Amino acid sequence: MRPIRGAAVCLLLLGAGHSLHAQGKTDVVTLGNGDRITGEVKRLDRGRLEFSTDDAGTLYLEWDKLVGVVAARYVEVVTSDGRRFLGQLGPADPRMLSVTSPVGAVPLQMAQVTVVRPIGSRFWSQLDGSIDAGFNYTRSSGVAQLNLNSETIYEKPAFRGRAALSLTQTQTDDGNGRDDRGSFEVSYLHYRWQEWFVQGAGRFETNESLGLELRSQVAVAVGPRLVNSNRAQLMLGGGLVVNDERGVDVEPTQNLEGLLMLSTSYYTYDRPKTTVDFSIQYYPSLSNEGRHRFQLDTAVKRELLKDLFVSLSLYNTFDSRPPNPAADTNDVGVVASIGWSY
Repeated sequence: MRPIRGAAVCLLLLGAGHSLHAQGKTDVVTLGNGDRITGEVKRLDRGRLEFSTDDAGTLYLEWDKLVGVVAARYVEVVTSDGRRFLGQLGPADPRMLSVTSPVGAVPLQMAQVTVVRPIGSRFWSQLDGSIDAGFNYTRSSGVAQLNLNSETIYEKPAFRGRAALSLTQTQTDDGNGRDDRGSFEVSYLHYRWQEWFVQGAGRFETNESLGLELRSQVAVAVGPRLVNSNRAQLMLGGGLVVNDERGVDVEPTQNLEGLLMLSTSYYTYDRPKTTVDFSIQYYPSLSNEGRHRFQLDTAVKRELLKDLFVSLSLYNTFDSRPPNPAADTNDVGVVASIGWSY
């Protein structure tokens, strides 16, 4: 049976490329009141179905308000428990999807489906991200601060690639007391099993407040995906970190650390959209007994107009033994910014 199933899937994938070019906007969604809209399924993510039409442009439809979706094109469908299906979306009972392929039809409850993506979608259409900036100046203290944050994500049902940049530059009227910080991180997360992931990441960061000129680190982690719904995501993980630290006026050091992490997101898809992100990383040192590092990042984004948002974020960086013993052990900040998502 497995060779037959594998051959059928191969035929499905080979035919998908031709199907995408041959078909027009022939997909159909059925609303709760029975109305039907013809167009093209772009993707389902975070509880909203992006649906392109000829007459009304691109619509963003709340997934739990739909009672049916039919798509002649081939799609990838992922459920909340990590199962992955390939096929077309055939007619089905209300609030059900029927994923049809050469090996048969699989009925799924729409409430269990979290991702739908057309097979063969262009690379650029799979990119999601945002960029935001904020500026703050206090005349009484003579301190000006500029913040810039950027995130780009390339995601498929089985994996996610991410690149993130964060910069904060502080300037005083007298030219003293600079407190710049910055980080750049790239990561690859693979959903190796239905509810478990494996992640690799590289990170470069600097923080003048903590006496850190440059920390270069590589991390590997594994853990469960506890929540994966159209409203929220929650992941826990643990692993190892190797880094090279170069502090102010001290010799470079190499360190081995443990890693415990928690990452969660909560989002509403009713306009205006609201997203809450929260993450914690805890690094107990394995080569410098008694040293502990802690990184907390949380942000709330609220949509103003389509793709335009305001953001309020909080970060807390703690190092019980910074590279330079004379440096501070804690760096806390609150940032208000405005940005654009894509």
